[in-house]
Amino acid sequence: IFKEKIIMKKPSNIFIMFTFLLSLLILTSCQKPTPEPDIRISHNSNELKVIHYFDRNNEEKEDIEEYIKSVMVGKRFTDLPAIDFGDKISLEALNFETDEFEIYDYIVDESGNIVSDYSAGPTAVTLADDGNAEFVFEKNENLEIYNDYMVEGKSIHCLLVRCKINKSWFAFGTLVLGN
Repeated sequence: IFKEKIIMKKPSNIFIMFTFLLSLLILTSCQKPTPEPDIRISHNSNELKVIHYFDRNNEEKEDIEEYIKSVMVGKRFTDLPAIDFGDKISLEALNFETDEFEIYDYIVDESGNIVSDYSAGPTAVTLADDGNAEFVFEKNENLEIYNDYMVEGKSIHCLLVRCKINKSWFAFGTLVLGN
């Protein structure tokens, strides 16, 4: 009789645990997912194509290059937007808040490899009151050493934008040709 009571109690505990886990699964699926951060990068009111790195794959050179290559599959670098050095580029945080953006300007070859100094420091851009920011697309002082990597006389730039959102670093990028 004692053994029968123990055997009867086990399925009851398993059933309760299964019901609990199933209820938990149902409740979590009902929650609205948190949207991934999104940004608008533009030049002269023309929106530039954004590469979303999010909070992963945004620190290692190889990860950044992998995303550049995946974005450029089936496209030509000559079709990228050309921006004159000295022009302003606008940043707009669409669904998040941050105090500042860090801008990294990497020179890229036609294979999507970063050929400039990867360890170069960022340009910090403080936000304006409306949450938007602007920065000047500056000519790299050593641009002439990358002449072999130019496409039709223009240098290929990966502008990587990093910002801290809720204690995590997120990154976004865009590819442009420097005039």
